[in-house]
Amino acid sequence: MSVVGMGVAIEMIPDRPGREVAFEPLLDELLEVFSPSWVLPDRMTGEHQHHRCEAKRWEIGRGAVKDLDLTRRHADVLMNAVVHDQCRSGINQLIKPLIKALGYRWTQEQIIRYVRTGSDAQKVGATMAWYFSRPPLRYASTDDLKNRIPVPESKAALDALSDLRDDYRDAVLTAFLACEDPGTRQDLSLWISLDSSAYPGVLQADHERAKSLILAAPEHYRLMLQRSGRV
Repeated sequence: MSVVGMGVAIEMIPDRPGREVAFEPLLDELLEVFSPSWVLPDRMTGEHQHHRCEAKRWEIGRGAVKDLDLTRRHADVLMNAVVHDQCRSGINQLIKPLIKALGYRWTQEQIIRYVRTGSDAQKVGATMAWYFSRPPLRYASTDDLKNRIPVPESKAALDALSDLRDDYRDAVLTAFLACEDPGTRQDLSLWISLDSSAYPGVLQADHERAKSLILAAPEHYRLMLQRSGRV
């Protein structure tokens, strides 16, 4: 039996309100693909849109995992729904079938593309998805977890994606500096390190700009600073 380590629990970060408005129509489209006979349970009649989305996403995720060929054929539509998701933890229900069908690399490449070229809402969703798009480190025992000694195979799987980890880091930094929306910047900041050594020389000036913006508004970036051990 192995122990899985995923780092900081993303559920501790509040979900952004209102994302269900754009999310639900995308789920309705996917239901026609993955579960055309499904109907919303009677007990959910009159429920808030957010709760309807939770039920619909669960059903889509179930169908997508069950039919990976169908998932491959509709992967782009599924990924578009991912980056509009409303919930930082529930989003895994849509990420999981994409990883099973197309692998970690394809999934991460799509997330990075949305960080670079997506709308503000899509950028936020992409950063939410990144957490679950990484192979988890596994540990043979709780002692190994405590001593940070992962199972070699799980470390190798993570290391094999190091180039994309760098691409994501760079894309987030660039998007943060280019963005004018305070809320979107707040989400992007969660994936920025205050440690300049985490960035290559060509990005040092950009990193210093981003760091200055974050430290100049400690209340706005409180969650990011907490994760960095600054507050």
